[in-house]
Amino acid sequence: MSNIKRKLEGEIEIRVTAGDVYHEIYESKPHHVSHAAPHFVQSCDLHEGELGKPGSVIVWKYKTAASGKPLIAKNIIEEIDKEKKLVRQRCIEGDLLDDYKTITGICQVIPKDSETSIVKWGFEYEKLHPGSPEPTALLDSLLAAAKDIDDHHHGVKK
Repeated sequence: MSNIKRKLEGEIEIRVTAGDVYHEIYESKPHHVSHAAPHFVQSCDLHEGELGKPGSVIVWKYKTAASGKPLIAKNIIEEIDKEKKLVRQRCIEGDLLDDYKTITGICQVIPKDSETSIVKWGFEYEKLHPGSPEPTALLDSLLAAAKDIDDHHHGVKK
């Protein structure tokens, strides 16, 4: 397969008061995702380094709504920008590398107005083979989890 680099992005609105919480979770408390979205993330464990620091390695155990099967991703945190509320993590081991030569997830919280923030997720990736799917199921699950974290933060029961 040619070395075509691709990008996929999506976004969802959440309450502005949950924006800082959302960024803090992905920056330094990723294990909290499993509390708010247990149907998506079953666990998240620090494998090496220090939470909230670039270079740390995190192992995610998750299921997308599309597949429903247990998946694992071992990611290294490449960048944390507190001012831009951005976290970049690259997959270094796991199920995603069955389909992608490289895949990096970028999460950013962008204030929209006095009541709303935007959670934007993007992937930069290179497919391993022509049959590799676009990572839309993972993107959809991450955006749904953003809403779940927003609701969890505001005490909304599901």
